[in-house]
Amino acid sequence: MSFESRLRTDILGTEITTEPDRIKVIVETQFNELIRSSEFNERMKTPGKAKNIVEAMELVGEAIEDYQERTNKNADARVFFTYHKPDTDTKLEAISVHLIDREPGVMSRTSLKARHGADKVRNLRPLTREITDDPDNPGYKRAILGYFYDNTIRLTCWARTNKAALERMMWLEEVMEQYQWFFQISGVSRVLYDGRGDDEVVVTSNNKIYGVSMDFFVRTERLRAISQKTLEEIYIKFASEAA
Repeated sequence: MSFESRLRTDILGTEITTEPDRIKVIVETQFNELIRSSEFNERMKTPGKAKNIVEAMELVGEAIEDYQERTNKNADARVFFTYHKPDTDTKLEAISVHLIDREPGVMSRTSLKARHGADKVRNLRPLTREITDDPDNPGYKRAILGYFYDNTIRLTCWARTNKAALERMMWLEEVMEQYQWFFQISGVSRVLYDGRGDDEVVVTSNNKIYGVSMDFFVRTERLRAISQKTLEEIYIKFASEAA
């Protein structure tokens, strides 16, 4: 049996033909099966356009920049946002960000508590966000499916002294708290303080640079659209190749 035949038999349970009514019935059956295998939970949908973790980290940089603009920080007093440890002492102070953990989302109302507990129910199956008429294909349906991811990012404040790094950490706590609304409306489900990270000391140009870090829990969402029309085109292609 060919790969295409095995695939058709595994997915559909029978051979398919190119008859339009046959294809339509198969598409509707498979579309409904995909929806039934997920959970419908519109309440948990991320506000705005869902962002991935890289986009979420970019939002942190935007929040820091906007806060400095609002507080009229001059160029010499500005902090730089970066994705790596300082390799020069010419741009200090600095705040670096990197991803230290990423897992399927824990489906709990108290995410931080559940993450560290023994009982974890993770988002391993898609969650149905909505089912609507397909605007691009009249007569067809479109479903939006979503997966949550629980990420931990580490923000490290770098300065020439440990005291300055600690003061910058307190400053950053204020920024992250004030911009909670900004993260949510921009498409990040949750951004929550998750404790202190490890302090660091790096040496560059024979100078010590001190780093004080904080960890933040960031819940992001990945969305996927499934259209009956797309499924129909796939099944027609299978049937045509097998003919």
